Amino acid sequence: MLSIRNVEAQTDYKMKTLRFIGMAVVAIIMSVNFVACNDDDDDNPIVGTWRSEVSNNSYDSFTFNTDGSGIWQEYRNNNQIDSDTFKYSIDGDKITFTWADGEIYTSTFSISDSRLTIKDGEDSETYTKQ
Repeated sequence: MLSIRNVEAQTDYKMKTLRFIGMAVVAIIMSVNFVACNDDDDDNPIVGTWRSEVSNNSYDSFTFNTDGSGIWQEYRNNNQIDSDTFKYSIDGDKITFTWADGEIYTSTFSISDSRLTIKDGEDSETYTKQ
């Protein structure tokens, strides 16, 4: 014969089991989310600051941010003399710059070790990651 205490104990046991399973499922889902939200900076090797070779005490640099924005800066005698902001997008080995004035410019690029080469037709410029 089932008593009220037996029924309550069985119900209590089922509720604890369901609560435990629910908490385990939540823990698993949160673990998967944390693993999936890995830092993506490593996936985009162009992110960072790149500086050209110094020639006649002049050089320029590109800084590419993770959000697709960037800045180009020109230096002479270690003093900044010009700069411009841009947005960029990458498709394979093509990089497209959309400059602050609206001009759009696409060129080919490659990265090898800590060197970035941007090519436009026959012209190319090589930058070193800082």
